Amino acid sequence: MQQQIALYGKNILVNLIDNKGKEKEICQSFNYIAGQKLLPGVRFIHFDFHKECSKMRWHNLNLLMDQIKEDLDNYGYYFKDGYSHFEGVESTNQSGVVRTNCIDCLDRTNVVQSMIGRYVLTKQLLQMGVLAEGEEIPPTSQFEHVFKNRWADNGDGIAYQYTATPALKSDYTRTGVRTQAGLLHDGYKSMQRYDLLVGNHRYTSAEESPLAKPKHPVGIFLPAAIGVFIALLILKLVMPEETWMSQFSHLGLYIAVIAFLLKQVVVWGDHLVDQPRLYHTLNKAKAE
Repeated sequence: MQQQIALYGKNILVNLIDNKGKEKEICQSFNYIAGQKLLPGVRFIHFDFHKECSKMRWHNLNLLMDQIKEDLDNYGYYFKDGYSHFEGVESTNQSGVVRTNCIDCLDRTNVVQSMIGRYVLTKQLLQMGVLAEGEEIPPTSQFEHVFKNRWADNGDGIAYQYTATPALKSDYTRTGVRTQAGLLHDGYKSMQRYDLLVGNHRYTSAEESPLAKPKHPVGIFLPAAIGVFIALLILKLVMPEETWMSQFSHLGLYIAVIAFLLKQVVVWGDHLVDQPRLYHTLNKAKAE
């Protein structure tokens, strides 16, 4: 951190990861470390992105911006003499940065950084005289369209290098509005991020796949059992019993078993998908 301060000046650390589920452990560890005495000039903010923006409440991102605007104003930006609209304003240098992280620093990070970039850009245009005092970049202007799309394109370019798919949440970055269609598209891109589904890499016979093998037995048994009982349920609906009592008892049994098996899918979910081998290596080391 001392090196970062020496290079960039003051730092705001914005942590966007979840405080529950699989991200909880790393989130709490980060929050604990940041809760200790930080170096002078370093500020830590935890903003649970998925919790705050759930149910399409993306306007809550303004709550985060309200926490850092004063620091952004104090940090300033590089400005060269001769381009200032105001007399007597000399060239300035930026005195701090905002370091934003989520888990892979792609999707949530890009959304927040785009808002920071737009806020600072507005101040720059104001100082250059492009905007009048109190004026904002018109949301329907060509400039706004170009800014948002160039920023989203940049996010997609970085995401392609890391995940072989465009960035998630790019509908918000491009338009400033989160939509149901964008949510569905993100689900599709998330599925693509599994390497074997993307198909961007073909393994030769001499090359070992990075995906974990062999699977846990439950990864084979559980899907098979669900398939069998769903088939039995369909068969019983197509070919009913002679009496209603027998029919309902069989249907009730099959439905109860399927419900139990689906609950086990949640419990054993980690063993039902291909995980990187490192995942199992760490689990083994933790057990030992």
